[in-house]
Amino acid sequence: MRRIKPNRESQAQMLSRLKDYRRDFRAIFVILSLIGLLYCFGCSGANYGRLKHSRDVTQAFETYHVYPKHRYYFLHLENSPYAVIALEESYSILDKQWTEFDPQTDKLEKIVELVKRFPVNYSNAYGSYLTDSSGNQIGYWYSSLRIRNFKIDNQAKIVSVQTDTPWLRDEDWGFGTGVGVGVGSGGSGIGIRIGR
Repeated sequence: MRRIKPNRESQAQMLSRLKDYRRDFRAIFVILSLIGLLYCFGCSGANYGRLKHSRDVTQAFETYHVYPKHRYYFLHLENSPYAVIALEESYSILDKQWTEFDPQTDKLEKIVELVKRFPVNYSNAYGSYLTDSSGNQIGYWYSSLRIRNFKIDNQAKIVSVQTDTPWLRDEDWGFGTGVGVGVGSGGSGIGIRIGR
């Protein structure tokens, strides 16, 4: 068998073409990545709000101050609330976890006291200004929860607030996994949990 030696000139041409392909591929990849990023940022339309912690807001809630021309909401259940929000009257929350209430009744005092006296494990209740992404104030916040996501649709005037959900975690209620010993019959009885 006879071996054919490749022409050196053809190897140089192939390497040159390969380098051109790599350069073209990188350029196309960079351009497509930039287009993708611009699309994501430009089309999301999301206006993420911010909290600005304030002792004045904390004190206002703890003295049951009612902000005029604001709509009040509590998070979770009336007898087990986790947060209070006062939003400018043009804004609303359409989430079933949030319930609107009249702050001119005893409910404001009751809800603020429950939020204050029964904070989640890792924090104390605090007050904050709620602002949109431009820094415009749209309301007030009082809770011991962390906000995970705070979106504002300025056209529809709808606010979406996602927080931690301690009412879904067993640790906050004293229940959890572990070995238990119990006495009783028919589904009732006394039990002792050992371990977590």
